[in-house]
Amino acid sequence: MRPQPLFRKIHKWAGLILGIQILLWFTSGFLMSFMPIDEIHGDHLLKKPAPTAINLSKVNLSTIAEQVSAPIQSLELNSWLGQTVVTVKTPEGIKRFTTPDMHPITVINKSQIQQILAAQLKGNPEIHQLKRLNHVPNEARGNIAPLWQVQLADAENTRIYISDQSGQIVAKRTDRWRLFDFLWMLHIMNYDDRVSFNHPLLYITAFSAMLFTLTGFVLLYFRFRKNKQGKKRIQN
Repeated sequence: MRPQPLFRKIHKWAGLILGIQILLWFTSGFLMSFMPIDEIHGDHLLKKPAPTAINLSKVNLSTIAEQVSAPIQSLELNSWLGQTVVTVKTPEGIKRFTTPDMHPITVINKSQIQQILAAQLKGNPEIHQLKRLNHVPNEARGNIAPLWQVQLADAENTRIYISDQSGQIVAKRTDRWRLFDFLWMLHIMNYDDRVSFNHPLLYITAFSAMLFTLTGFVLLYFRFRKNKQGKKRIQN
């Protein structure tokens, strides 16, 4: 087979693969650019946090050290449901204690979930469904199970995810987020976990782009040489 038809065929198929993906890149990027990132993150659902005073004198570090058998990696104080809570991170996980009695918080119940939502969400959110998950759903990826999944009865099909360990809202997911996530999947070409850029489809597209460019230069060379030979024949 002559080299020109072979290069032309490679150029055509590489261009087809590349052209489809370029269309997906531009379309997804164009649509994502119009979506306010605060609304995608679900920040518009939250109340503005009010400043709270934390009394450090109520924190007994010796008592915490006695109750935590593993090495303490970090210690954080925050306000939770009207009381000061100490959150301790260890290699074995997160442990939380109330102050000043340093009583461990081991279980978050449905009543506390309702209090968390009432304290942090705008309006008067109506709970459609509430369940405790022992696995992390794809839309809450990056978090650690168990999680509480709260399905709200609203127009945005909102799901709130609350960590069973920290008692904090760790994810807010609406239909706008799900649309953005779908577009992001098309943009990075990761149809599995939608996180990593390092995957075979991206390698194939990059290789196709390289073949498309190289074969284009080769075909351009053949075209220039053909034109040059044609001019010589005319002159002769």
